[in-house]
Amino acid sequence: MNCGFIPLRFPLGSYRLPAFSRHSLVCPLKTRFRQIQMAAVTFKKQNTDVPGILYGENAPNNFGVIVVQEWWGLNEVIKKRAQELSDGLQCKALLPDFYRGKVATQPDEAHHMMTNLDWPGAIDDIAAACQYLKESKQCKKVGIVGYCMGGAIALAAAALHPAVDAAVCFYGTPPAQLCDVKNIKVPVQCHFGEQDKSQGFSDLATAKALEQKLKEGNVPHEFYYYPKAGHAFMNPPDGGFTDEMRSKVEMLRPYDEESRQLALSRMLEFFRKNLSS
Repeated sequence: MNCGFIPLRFPLGSYRLPAFSRHSLVCPLKTRFRQIQMAAVTFKKQNTDVPGILYGENAPNNFGVIVVQEWWGLNEVIKKRAQELSDGLQCKALLPDFYRGKVATQPDEAHHMMTNLDWPGAIDDIAAACQYLKESKQCKKVGIVGYCMGGAIALAAAALHPAVDAAVCFYGTPPAQLCDVKNIKVPVQCHFGEQDKSQGFSDLATAKALEQKLKEGNVPHEFYYYPKAGHAFMNPPDGGFTDEMRSKVEMLRPYDEESRQLALSRMLEFFRKNLSS
């Protein structure tokens, strides 16, 4: 497959991610998940309602984590990540819906939706989600984790909104026009696969540049590289991208289960350390 690059033009800048054939990749919606407990919720952003999904309503711990979507929207894959986190931490996990009910199933559709996303508006959604968890759900601290597009938004939210108490980023970097990551004051943890081919967004060179900026800003951070992992390595074959899909799309190769499990354990420990009262 010829996997070139599509420039992604946001209101605040541009990235270059590998191009997809329309028929080469379908978002993995039809996978078998166990029955999960979740509730559709809304919370206020100024005078508007923001929809979302809340996990762990009766979880025993008094902190929460906002989980930020990939470019697909709130599909079954990101719901699986939120459930996994809520179960692992025994806390509330909230998925804000930036696309307001829309979910992409084809890469070109997802590309269009992400390109047209109001990124500052999404950051304001995060601020509203933090307020909702702290005021309505009695969470003393709130962290944030994002994947791909969500990883970039998680870092931006940490830089722009003091209500965020800790942030985890998986394979994504925010445009400089959106925020300066040197301004982050809370603990940050970052995860990047060394085989990631997403040039200018999450490839190895871009990850190292991000790490350098965090160092220059004296941001408290942990930064991890996974030599065997490509992009989206937190989505396993049984709940994310299949081996067949990864074989067709250069950006997604390779998947490494050991990297995923190590990153998951590091993230859970990071949030326990920084969010527990």
